[in-house]
Amino acid sequence: MKNDPVFEPMPENPTPSAETPVSEPADLRADARRNMLVGTLWCVGGLAFSFASYYFAQAGSRYVVATGAILWGAFQAIKGLAAYLGFLLRDGDKTAFCRTIVAAVCALALVGYLTTISLRMVRTPQIDLLDTEQVYTCDAIGLRITIPAGYTALETQTEPETDSTYAYHTMYVLDGNWEFRSEAIEGLLDEETRSVAEIATYCQRRDSAYYDGGIRISAREIETNGIEMLFSEGLRAEYPDHIFTTYDLVSGHTLLTVGISYPRAEYDEEKTRRRIDQLLGGIEIAAPRSAE
Repeated sequence: MKNDPVFEPMPENPTPSAETPVSEPADLRADARRNMLVGTLWCVGGLAFSFASYYFAQAGSRYVVATGAILWGAFQAIKGLAAYLGFLLRDGDKTAFCRTIVAAVCALALVGYLTTISLRMVRTPQIDLLDTEQVYTCDAIGLRITIPAGYTALETQTEPETDSTYAYHTMYVLDGNWEFRSEAIEGLLDEETRSVAEIATYCQRRDSAYYDGGIRISAREIETNGIEMLFSEGLRAEYPDHIFTTYDLVSGHTLLTVGISYPRAEYDEEKTRRRIDQLLGGIEIAAPRSAE
């Protein structure tokens, strides 16, 4: 007699075998991915906002560093990344795991770069800028320089002539990014020197040492505001992010050297050329006051 199979009902909640992977709920995976994305956007956005706030702020004015957004975003991104990598490991999806690691490393590199920039901004000292123009005069050499508003208070120095040195006059201002300076050496030039062309050799030798990061434009003659000058341009190894320019003038027996430096990122821009023209246009040279 043939025995009929006995029907046994399936359990309502079957227990999965050890060989079958257990998938995490879809909403938990979505939460992990969302935390990674949202956290990264907040962190990078906070750093980018901080950089933009600093870049577009007027020199010496206040700017904002979005510390809360940066820290909260980094925490959320790391939390989401750890959870998502855990899901991938449990599922044995090695390809997705490796791709996620690579993407995380790239994001971390970007965040690290922006963080470095933000830290430099925080450490940048604040400087006080004047909202009125200033005038520097040096009667001994007949020099007058009008400096527009937006720079620090004039710093000047005069060293009298000695048995072994020439009389020396300096002026210096800055705005945090740009520097404007002048130095005059009395008696350096002999009586036969009448034009800037006659000091070209001296200036070229000096520039070869001064522009230790490389000379972009060797000393050449120009005329600004009716004054003949020797112009040169180059880089300095100690300040690789800045362009340095030098303008040499002859005033009697005095060699007058004007220097302007500015960020390399502003090189060859129209606003840069206008600003340089404004600074050079403020230079006036008259006959020096006779010594009493």
